[in-house]
Amino acid sequence: MKVPTTFFLILCLLLTFTPSARGQQLANEAAEATKVKAEANRRLDKNENRVKIKLRNGSEVKGRITQTAENSFTITDEKTGARTDISYTDVQKLSGRGWSKKAKIAIGVGAAAATFAALVAYALTHFWDD
Repeated sequence: MKVPTTFFLILCLLLTFTPSARGQQLANEAAEATKVKAEANRRLDKNENRVKIKLRNGSEVKGRITQTAENSFTITDEKTGARTDISYTDVQKLSGRGWSKKAKIAIGVGAAAATFAALVAYALTHFWDD
């Protein structure tokens, strides 16, 4: 049985690109870990330490960032007080809990605008009343 040379050519090409793709994936993971590290440090410095973390294995962790290190950070569960060390590379997404400041400001502005509109409407309908 004779194997075509095209098959060997394609096989060689695939084998040369596979390590490159793996290297790119490792570089992406390192860049993401750097972003997570910066975000964890920023939140700890600004005392915005209540976070929700989605891990790469699909689980979620909620708590407060209490300490950061070179390769990991510590989360303390608010209810039990249990401490968990999480590696930056294990984190898929790190976000704050609750509404963002922008959302809170938007709600406040919307409520103020609605109140103002209601007062104007009331004033216009009752302006000529005795």
